[in-house]
Formats: sequence, structure tokens, C-alpha cells
Amino acid sequence: MAVPSQITGLVAQQSDGNILLMWNIESTSTSYQIQRSTDGITFTNLATATASAAPQYVDSFPGVGIAYWYQVAGINGSGTGAFSSSVFMVASPPGEMSLYELRLRSKQTADRVNSKFVTDEEWNENIRLSLYELYDIMITSYEDFNIAPPVFINTNGTTFQYDLPDGTNYKGAVLGGSTGTPSPAFYKLSGVDLGVNTSNNAWVTVNSYNWIDRNNYVYPNSTSTIYGVYNMRYRMMGRKLNFIPIPAGNQQVRLWYAPVLPQLLSDTDLTTIGYSGWLRYVIVRAAIYALNKEESDVTKLENELIFLKQRIEQATQNRDQGQAETISNTRKDSMFHPGFGGVNGSNAGW
Repeated sequence: MAVPSQITGLVAQQSDGNILLMWNIESTSTSYQIQRSTDGITFTNLATATASAAPQYVDSFPGVGIAYWYQVAGINGSGTGAFSSSVFMVASPPGEMSLYELRLRSKQTADRVNSKFVTDEEWNENIRLSLYELYDIMITSYEDFNIAPPVFINTNGTTFQYDLPDGTNYKGAVLGGSTGTPSPAFYKLSGVDLGVNTSNNAWVTVNSYNWIDRNNYVYPNSTSTIYGVYNMRYRMMGRKLNFIPIPAGNQQVRLWYAPVLPQLLSDTDLTTIGYSGWLRYVIVRAAIYALNKEESDVTKLENELIFLKQRIEQATQNRDQGQAETISNTRKDSMFHPGFGGVNGSNAGW
């Protein structure tokens, strides 16, 4: 009997930190030798798999964010056959994917695995754009999705514009802080609070103002109504936060925000979205970008994208059917509620 023929059809898939290998059956093999490499050149024996009707092997938790190459050879009584062509995969945590896997799945979805019309660099850029589209949807739908620990601004009585976090300027979570770890860079504002006093802050929500109403908010800016409503309002202006009127000195402002997403630059970089299944949106969106360059029909994929967006938005109500987890700027305080001494027809409170 001759040694087994070279193994064909080897593919690798990853799920929740495991890597699954599958290949075509080789009829003369009684077992299979599986080898692994971290550089694609030097391979070492990983395991021996018994021959079966559907040959496969699971490399359990080899290490997330690490590039692995695999090759397989058949074994019988005459010896070991030639190893297959190697395949590449990066294991990822539950719900996440590597840049390599996102690119591969996007190519498969577009049916362009072997096409060079769209370069890998273009695929990567499409994926980064698509990730931010998904991020925006999740921030908008969940409202509290991926919110960073709050940061603080100590007002000085003369400044009305303050810098937003850039990854360096909020050490210890305080603007201009000199010690502590810098807060992550800012991407999207979620809420602004104003401290009622400096010794033991109670917080009230600061609302954004419409540009046309910019002159409606006047001093005294530290006087509140019985409901804790302050005249001060904010507005995003580029990379700064603008307040009207100028905040009094020694007031503290608290910012809640979503940080920037880590950029996927190398094949082993991992996503941080954290929701299993939602990365399908990124895959489909990147495939549409690529097919648009080819001027191909994307109707079917666009319909899937609409469904995925709707599914994400619907899922926001699945976390707590009793009370949907959304952020409100109204304090639902019973002492101010209709029937409890409150203002008729309103929730009152903050």
C-alpha cells in the first residue's frame, strides 16, 4: 500500500476562541497528523485525529488574537503522506472577530474570495467604515452601549468652551489632570450633568440648545427652579463643548460619552463590539461597499442589511420587557408626579 495522497480541501473556522479544521477524506488514511505554526514556516505536531467519514479537529482555545497556520497529512501503515496546503486563522473571544476573519467572511458574502479587483487594503477600509456604522446603530439603539466612565470639567468662571477627551488630556478622568490614567478618546456624547454644589455634588441634567435659541439662556446661571432645572445649556462645536451662559467658577460638569473604537490595522487585531451576531452587519456592509465598486447588483445584500439593522433595534427591548433600558433625562420622582403633589400632565422632577 502506498502512503496516503496529499490532503485537500483543508479549511479553518473560528468560534468563541476555538479553531475548527475540516478537510476532504483521504480513503487510504487510518488517521491524520495535524500540525500548527505561528509563522507559517516552522510547523510542530499538534494532534493525531482518527479517520472518519467527516474528518475534522478542534483546536480548543489556542490563544485569542494570535495568528495560526495549520496543515494536515494522512497516515497509514506505509507512512505519512504529503501535508496539505496550509490554512490561516485567528482565534477570537466570544462574539468577536479578527480583521482577517472579517475580511474573509466579507469576501465570501460578496462571492469575491479570489478576486483582486478590490484590494485587501480596500477591504480593510470598508470593514473599518462598516464597524463604525454598526457602532452608531448600537449607540443610538441601546443609548448606554459602551459608555466610558464619566469625566469631569472644573469650570473657572471665564471659559465657555472646553476640550473633549482626546486620549491624553483627561488624566484621572479630569480635564487638565496631572496624574492618573488618561480617559479614552471621545467619539460621541451621551449626556452632560451639572453639579449643584462643589462639596457634595448632586447632579442635574444639562440639555443641548438649538443654535437659533443661543441667546435664550441668561444669568443667573447658578439659580435653579424647585425642580433643579438650570439655565445653563451646552452644544457640541467640533472637538469642543460650548456652554451658554459662561458657567460660574467652581462648578463641576460631568460628561458621559462613547469612546472611539480601537482601529483594526493588522490581521490579528480583534473587534470590541461584544455582541455575538451583530458583526454580520459589518460583513454584509463591507461586501456591499466592494460590490458597489464593481457596479454589481447588491439588492439582496441591501435587504439583508435592512433586516439586520431592524433586528438590532428590536433587540434593545429584549433586555428587560418590564421596563425598557433607555436613558431618560427626566427624574421619575413620586413626590413631583401627578397625584402626589406634582404638576398635572407631566412627570416633573429633573
